[in-house]
Amino acid sequence: MADILAFVAIMVSVFTLFRLEQHMKRLSAQSEDMADHLSDQLTYLLDQKNQQTLAQQQVLHQDMTDLRRELYQQLTALRQEIHQLLSQNRDMADQRLQAIQASNEKRLEEMRQTVEEKLEQTLQTRLQASFETVSKQLESVNRGLGEMQTVARDVGALNKILSNTKTRGIMGELQLGQIIEDILTPSQYEREFATVAGSNERVEYAIKLPGQTKEDAVYLPIDSKFPLADYYRLEDAYEAGDKEQIELHRKHLLASVKRFAKDIQQKYLNPPATTNFGILFLPTEGLYSEVVRNPIFFDELRRTEHIVVAGPSTLSALLNSLSVGFKTLNIQRSADDISKVLGNVKSEFGKFGTVLMKAQRHLQHASGNLDDLLTRRTNAIERTLRHIELPDDTDSFTLLNFQEEGEEDEN
Repeated sequence: MADILAFVAIMVSVFTLFRLEQHMKRLSAQSEDMADHLSDQLTYLLDQKNQQTLAQQQVLHQDMTDLRRELYQQLTALRQEIHQLLSQNRDMADQRLQAIQASNEKRLEEMRQTVEEKLEQTLQTRLQASFETVSKQLESVNRGLGEMQTVARDVGALNKILSNTKTRGIMGELQLGQIIEDILTPSQYEREFATVAGSNERVEYAIKLPGQTKEDAVYLPIDSKFPLADYYRLEDAYEAGDKEQIELHRKHLLASVKRFAKDIQQKYLNPPATTNFGILFLPTEGLYSEVVRNPIFFDELRRTEHIVVAGPSTLSALLNSLSVGFKTLNIQRSADDISKVLGNVKSEFGKFGTVLMKAQRHLQHASGNLDDLLTRRTNAIERTLRHIELPDDTDSFTLLNFQEEGEEDEN
């Protein structure tokens, strides 16, 4: 019984393969017929299209020739008309120029006579007005002398104000604040800030510098000093030309500056919370130049007291450099953040590549299984069925309940 079932299965497989082969042959023949028919139709349509295109090109060429001839005739007529108009305009312009020249000569003669008549009247009027102006200016000079006396009194009052140490300090602090506020943003400095923990001493301004971390900050103390009395005495000595007095008052001025520097160093420097140096701001360029004139003293303040003296222009340059440094630091931090993001992207991309390689291996394995099924297994079945002869009658097909393709279509 098992042999009969195996034989029946083999016969079913053989018949199925035979029917598939016949069906494929019929489909191939039908495809070739359809391809030949479509090729003939395309050839016919292309021939008709080429003939229509050739006829259209001939008509278009004839139209272009006619249009070119018509344009040439119109341009020739237009050129002649323009030449005639230019000739007429030139003649009319010559006539008008002659008329204008004659009219101008006549008017110039009339103007010359009028100018000669009015010149004498104007000269007399100007002389009289000049005398009146001189009189008014003399009166203005007298009023100006009175105003100069008022200004002298105001200057005296200003000297009294500047002679007050506290008032001078306030003016120096205002000037320092104006320079800092013009260059830095409010988040980059502190005002009236205690740089030493637990101390009541507060520096006028402290610049925030970046610390070890993003949240930490190191402060640069800046304090303004205004030894105006010593500076005025030195200026008076310069005007008098007394060398001994000049040297004496210069020593006093430098001693005052050194005392201020020592005061800043003791009160406001507190490394590592602050920088290891501070800035002493002098509000005038003349006062700053007197200090810088002695480079040994300037360098001694930097080495012993850890104080740098700065004038308005020097402080502005320093703050501008710090501002550029802040911007560079922000750019660097942004670049670090971007680098971290790119690193994460690179890591994720590596993981993505690993997953793709795994998927590729799975697809290759599945493709190999399909190739094995289509080649080796199919060949094994063909080798098994190769020695079986096909029956000449159709009784075996009816035994397996197989029907012809035509009968299937009818059903």
